[in-house]
Amino acid sequence: MFKILFSSSMNMVLTIHFGDFVGAETVAAAKVVLADSRFTGKQKVLQDLRRVTSATLHDTDRAFVLQSSKVTKRFMDSKIALLYEAGNPVNQIHDERRARFSKAAAQPNKLHTTSFSDAAEWLGVDEQDLNTFIEQNFDPSE
Repeated sequence: MFKILFSSSMNMVLTIHFGDFVGAETVAAAKVVLADSRFTGKQKVLQDLRRVTSATLHDTDRAFVLQSSKVTKRFMDSKIALLYEAGNPVNQIHDERRARFSKAAAQPNKLHTTSFSDAAEWLGVDEQDLNTFIEQNFDPSE
């Protein structure tokens, strides 16, 4: 599951993944972002994976990756941070998914981190502002 948030004040798109990370969830989220009229292609992107509780390698074969690269190439000029929860065993699956995608298609400039502070710094936003925005706009029960 995921939720998309746009922050005009931070010039950012946040994709917050939570619960089960199902198949091509990143690509599904990217399609939602691309279809939103607020997306300009110039926003920074935070992909927050700290709340993911399970994931599989489904939808990581070469054919799928090549097909999905048509979607993800629209993010090539975006600055992206992927934020993980330290010690979450699901991170190993995310690492393998990323490795499979990287072998088959060019990837945008990304930071992979378990540090919220590092993610905020990489994206050039105030850590406290980012945290407040997430707290005020994300409710996993919605």
